[in-house]
Amino acid sequence: MNSRPVYYEQPYLKSIEALVVAITEDGVILDKTICYPEGGGQSGDRGTIGGCPLLDTVKGTGGEILHKVESPTFAVGDTVLVALDWEHRYHYMQMHTAQHIASGILHSRYSIGTVSVHQGEKILTIETDRSDIPTLTCYALEDLVNQSVREAHPVHYREESLHDAHKLALRRSVKVASDTVRLVVVQDVDVTACGGLHLANTAEVGLFQYEGQEKLRGHIRLIFSVGGQALTSIRENRALVEGLCTLHSAQRDTLLEVETKLMEQVAQERSLLAKSSERVASLMLASLIPKAARLGDVPIVLWEVEEDIDMKQVASAFSHVEDLALCAAKVEKGKLLWLVGIGGKASTLLDFNTSRKLLLDPISGKGGGKGSLFQGVGAGEPKTLFSAFAKVLHENN
Repeated sequence: MNSRPVYYEQPYLKSIEALVVAITEDGVILDKTICYPEGGGQSGDRGTIGGCPLLDTVKGTGGEILHKVESPTFAVGDTVLVALDWEHRYHYMQMHTAQHIASGILHSRYSIGTVSVHQGEKILTIETDRSDIPTLTCYALEDLVNQSVREAHPVHYREESLHDAHKLALRRSVKVASDTVRLVVVQDVDVTACGGLHLANTAEVGLFQYEGQEKLRGHIRLIFSVGGQALTSIRENRALVEGLCTLHSAQRDTLLEVETKLMEQVAQERSLLAKSSERVASLMLASLIPKAARLGDVPIVLWEVEEDIDMKQVASAFSHVEDLALCAAKVEKGKLLWLVGIGGKASTLLDFNTSRKLLLDPISGKGGGKGSLFQGVGAGEPKTLFSAFAKVLHENN
């Protein structure tokens, strides 16, 4: 029950009448279809079938084309109108054609191979076989692709035998099960085996923009935007720059300098604030020690930490006290943050690792540490931890 792939014969056809051959749990099967099934990095088509939403088009395990229709109201034997979400289809045709141009130029100009591609709603990515590609090379690629777009190269298909296709030394090896290979030819730019859908002319790509790169599996993956999405990206970036210029009362040519100075100022203020907060935490701990219960001459401080004091600052304050058994906790965003410090002479009173279960089980606590300081998260109230801490200390001493 394989549908006739009319999308290959007429890739620009937006609607067609088709006969419903089967309706299964996996999808609707038609006698013919203009809906391209997901594959080769290209999304499956969407639209409507018989007035019902077509959510996706995929290939089944037996090669059949499955139309994922939401709540179909038609039956087997009905003739239905298949209508594409043309904006969605055309977007992917633009990206797929742009990818062929870019991969072809990467191969012919820079000897950079394409490992894999992905075409998304907003971006096109090309994973290359390189671990490093200079930004200047990426901008040069952007220029060359846009030059090919302006030159309006025709795009067409031709079929070759598998034997003859291997002789062509294509930029990517041919991996098909059939004896016939479908080649996509971007005239004077690229020839490669591909089962996807493409534009009739490179001019229809409109615009090709380099957006950046990332490392993936040791390879550089290049990121691009194409066509209308590229224009949208440019306008969004322009609006962002204009907004920042207004916010900082800066001109475009001085924006980076102004922003850099502001970030340096923020960093300095954060450093001063952190030092002030550490001083507050130290003063707070110092005020708790004289009031604390003692075991021998070691103070036992149970500290429910104030909202505006960070646990890092508590740890810093603890590090400046020689002989102290400290149990600190605070509730933050629904979690119980805990800290246990056993400094100096207090190490003879408690071995945290030995008593871990008795201390942390009551608060379902997790975490750890080394030396004299241990931290983590749990649940419940600080008093629950304080009770367990005091109990362990007294039972051990």
